Amino acid sequence: MVEAAELSVGQESLEGHVSVVRKSSGAKAAANSAIFLTLTTTTNLTIIISRLRGIFSFYGMMASTIEICNLRNIKRLRFDIPDRGVWVLTAGNGAGKTSLLACVRRIGYPNAFPVHFPSSLESDRLDNHTVGTVTYEINGDTVEYAYRGARWTPRPRSNSHLFDRLGYSSVMYIGATADRITPRPEDFDTRNIRAASPVIIDGANKIFETNKFSMLRTINLTRGAGNEAFVLSLGGNPQTYHSEKHFSLGELCVLKLLRLLNETNNQSLIIVDELEMALHPRAQVNLLRYLEEQARTKSLTVIFSTHSVTLIKTIDRKKIIYLEKQDNGDIKPIIGCFPTYAIGNIASEEETLPDLIVYVEDLFARDTLTAFYEKFVDELYADPTARPSIKIIPVGPFNAVVAFLERNRSVLPDYVIQKAVLDNDVASETIVEWENNNNHAQLAKFQRFENDIRYLPFTPEVGLVDYIAENLQSFQGDLRRRCGDNQIRVGPILQGYDRTLQGSAKRNAAKQMTDQIIEYLVQRTQRPIDVVREQLCGVFANETWNVNRPDFLQLLAPMVR
Repeated sequence: MVEAAELSVGQESLEGHVSVVRKSSGAKAAANSAIFLTLTTTTNLTIIISRLRGIFSFYGMMASTIEICNLRNIKRLRFDIPDRGVWVLTAGNGAGKTSLLACVRRIGYPNAFPVHFPSSLESDRLDNHTVGTVTYEINGDTVEYAYRGARWTPRPRSNSHLFDRLGYSSVMYIGATADRITPRPEDFDTRNIRAASPVIIDGANKIFETNKFSMLRTINLTRGAGNEAFVLSLGGNPQTYHSEKHFSLGELCVLKLLRLLNETNNQSLIIVDELEMALHPRAQVNLLRYLEEQARTKSLTVIFSTHSVTLIKTIDRKKIIYLEKQDNGDIKPIIGCFPTYAIGNIASEEETLPDLIVYVEDLFARDTLTAFYEKFVDELYADPTARPSIKIIPVGPFNAVVAFLERNRSVLPDYVIQKAVLDNDVASETIVEWENNNNHAQLAKFQRFENDIRYLPFTPEVGLVDYIAENLQSFQGDLRRRCGDNQIRVGPILQGYDRTLQGSAKRNAAKQMTDQIIEYLVQRTQRPIDVVREQLCGVFANETWNVNRPDFLQLLAPMVR
């Protein structure tokens, strides 16, 4: 039966839509020729509407709305998915920007809800999303997703296919991440090195205003698919290379984005989440212009989430989407506001920046420090509202961390405390080596920031693996409880770990063990790698807090007082 709303399609509107098909050219004209014949020869309204939906999807004309209710900080937010082009999405803290991006991502990524809205396994009173709903309305039809018991499920199930109507060939998400692929010696076969795509090379050189990336190469590692790494050729005979660990966070993020764009089909939806954080303002502008060019060329919809004043000032104001929290708790999207309105509202909220920003070397250092910081503030602050807010940002190799600290000190307000926390081996090995070799230039650089550089009491992976090796049963029991799986066994993984190793050999061995443990837990628990890494670090902090407490009090207390 044809619904009443569909019966409102009259002859005049039908002729307008048919004229769209008639005026199309090239591939689209050929693709629509059969549809045009059907529209002009049939009197069956159901068939006509079905064909029109196909046309709408092909041209990106489907009206689509997301309504989020009672999810995290959002009481109610109704958001129209924008048309083709680059859109800047901004908001103050607590306005639901991150939650909205997760819901947009769900259009093409079935695991978006469990990844972005994980529920606690400890208690149904913690991180409970059972009252939240996310409703997608696509050209009059709706499907509602809610967390019902064990997973997020659609109602009605028959409408779970609605996303296909939107016409996106793919939905891609990318954020600022310091994940690096560093080839192991057994993987690094120079016969597998290839020149990087000219599109990626040209894009990187344009964005960073350099010729550095003309020497960019890629290598396919033997560990399996999805492990293509970037390397930079340094010349020489034989050729030498820099791996990804020598790229800054900003460079690596841009290279990953360029690779994603190069591989993305036309008419895709791209979500970029605060990727500009590690970029100089000029590079931010160049990146925006590059994205606009790609959006025009490939008919992309790009939603760029940002707090960058530079980007908000640079983009066409009609492409600004500002999420404004109303007095009744609803979130209202304001589309096309003047830049000063969005910037003024963001700047007027003290919560838009944390009290403390800490730069670390990599993701495992971030999650380790986060876990111990939670233990620290739990002990120091009985009232959760009195706790200082913190953002821990993985940047890259320790020299890149210090350089990033130096650049950002003049960018953020004085009330934001900025510190670098480096792995222990920098203090115990690298700086000692500089002192022994009279490397005064490097020592002087660190001495300039000696009040702002701190060191973890251990190198994170070494601290973790050494503890597990000595306390396997205790750690394994806690890990089983945290993951809700009594069959977890990490002992066999550590059988090849040699605790007598020293220096870089020990760090490399510990990192290899850590990677294997994480990979095992991801496969065993079927949870995202970010969740597994956080849980692993949480168990480590919980197990060792009494031992490491004095070191972390000495590390963290001066930062928050």
